[in-house]
Order: sequence, then structure tokens, then C-alpha cells
Amino acid sequence: MSETVRFREIDSIRGLAVLLMVMVHAAATWNPHNTTQDTMLAYLVAGLGGLAAPLFVTIFGWGLIKSKSSIRSNFIKAVILLLLQLVVNLFSPHLFHLLTPGILSLFALLIIMKPLIVQITKNNIRTALFILSMALVYAFSNSIYYIQGSSDWSIRVSVGDPYTLISHLFFTGTYPLFPWITFAVVGAFLGSSITEGGKTLPRNNTTLLLIIIGMSYCLVSLILAIKARVVWAHPTEGSYLNFFPANIGFMIGAVTGVFIFWLIIQESQMLLFESCGRLSLTIYVLHFLPLTLLSNIEDEGYWSVMEASLAVVLYTTAWLFFAFVWNRFQWLTIERLVRRLSSG
Repeated sequence: MSETVRFREIDSIRGLAVLLMVMVHAAATWNPHNTTQDTMLAYLVAGLGGLAAPLFVTIFGWGLIKSKSSIRSNFIKAVILLLLQLVVNLFSPHLFHLLTPGILSLFALLIIMKPLIVQITKNNIRTALFILSMALVYAFSNSIYYIQGSSDWSIRVSVGDPYTLISHLFFTGTYPLFPWITFAVVGAFLGSSITEGGKTLPRNNTTLLLIIIGMSYCLVSLILAIKARVVWAHPTEGSYLNFFPANIGFMIGAVTGVFIFWLIIQESQMLLFESCGRLSLTIYVLHFLPLTLLSNIEDEGYWSVMEASLAVVLYTTAWLFFAFVWNRFQWLTIERLVRRLSSG
């Protein structure tokens, strides 16, 4: 979304997020069915992939609060994002159904809800109360957890009627508004905060304490999982960290990971991914098309885990080079199209 002033580290974080999204979608597409996926490389890909969407949504919240767009402009952007979600679904029938809500439809809802998000993040107490209430609800209410629906991927992406569509948008989809709005609120709060030295994430005792608490939770839960011989973290079967549906453990781990990556990029002034951040929407939409065209290549070539992993790395890296080159053609980007259609 448009910003009055661009922060290069924010673009870099956004770029890293979209590259991780590319990586996890490529890994899901090129996944040899005749091999086990218990290698360290597989766990690394899963861990980084699990942080892709939280990074993306948090940075979106940061940009949302910084944007000076009018209500009319925001409404047009929301409509465009919903249409782009349909385009993504058309590009990737091997992953989604035509009307499957996804991260772009989540962004559309967040834009529409910007006035509420602004009110929540106006002061520290409101933000803390919102995040605490969300954490308590999802930590202690099994009924709320089950409202998020099945962990079965096919159920979470299938849409057979209007009721299911609305349910997936708000609770039971791949990226439903609840609880994913939490990441946007965190990002919006950081975007509305005034920090010293122009830093987008304050490097203070509060930030470090939150990271320590999050890492401690992850470490303790990992030890408990090992002792109980249960799965610690998994997209659908995690006892402590679960992505579909997102449980409180995943939320804690994801926010911790977001803060760690944010601090690393900010303090090291790592701008490697900046060009991807400027084209994040273009990359996100377009990267599905080659994956669909080549979705069966690993079966036809009888790829091993290492061959599939190499293909994922090369495909992800290719989009980094694409961004370096295509930034010279800003007039041919989806970002430019959105700005033109929503301006005036």
C-alpha cells in the first residue's frame, strides 16, 4: 500500500516475507510423495515458511497505519485485492478452489477494518488489552479453537456455499481474520509508535523481554513435546505450535520470530530483499503461475528430497533476481496498477 515515506528496512522485511511465501508454496508443490520429510532441511523450510505469513501480515499492518489513503481509496484497494485473490486461485488450482479466501482477502478485510485498527492502536493500554484478550480467548476456550475449523487442508480451501465462504473469511480458512488480525494490530501499533533514531522496531528492554519470553515458551514446549513423544510444531498436527488452525503456541512463536527477523534486518541494515519488498504484490500473484505449469515435474522426474529442495531454493532465488531487474519497470507492476486505480 502507498506510504508517505518509504522505510528501506520495511521494504526489506516485506521482501523477505514474500520470498518465504514463494518458498513455502514451491515446497508444497514440489513435494515427492515417495520420500520421507524428516530431514533437517525439511524442518528448516517448514520453520521459515511458518514465519512467512506472520511477517507479511505484520508488515501490512505497519503500512496500513502509515498510509494516508482516503476511505474511498481504501475501499477500491480492498476490492482490487479480492479480485487478485481470485486471480491467484485461478493461477493455482492444484492448491486452491476458485473462491478460496487467502492472504489477499485477509488484507482486503484489514483495509476495510482500518478505522477499528486505528482505534485499537491509539494507545498502549488499548493495544495491550486487545492482544491479551485475543491470547486469553484462544488459549483457554476450546470452543473458540474449534470454531477455527478442521486441520484438513482440503476442507479449509473448499467453498461450496456462501456460508462456508463467510466462515473461511473470518474463522475457518487458510488466513481467517481471527486470529490473524492480531499480527496486523501488532504491526499497526509499531507503525503508530514514535521511536528514537528513526527505528521502526524499538530496540529496548520491552522488545528484548518479549523475545526472551517467546523463546522461553518455545524451548520449554519443545522439551515437553520431546518428553511426551508428541509432535511439537506442525502445519496441522502440532501439539504445541499448530498453523492450521493457528493456536496460541503458534501465535507466540510467530510474533517472536517476527521480532527477531525485524531486529536483525533493522540493526544490520540488510537491504538484500528491498527490491522484492517494492514488488511484493506483483511477486505474490505471479509466482503461482509457473508453479501450476510445473506442478507435476517432481513426479515425472522422480525427484528425491534433495532435488526437490534444490528446485525450491532456485525458484525462490529466481524471484529475487526478477525483482532486481523488474524494479526498473515500475509502470509494469501490480503495485502501480493499484495506485492508479485507487487514486483520485
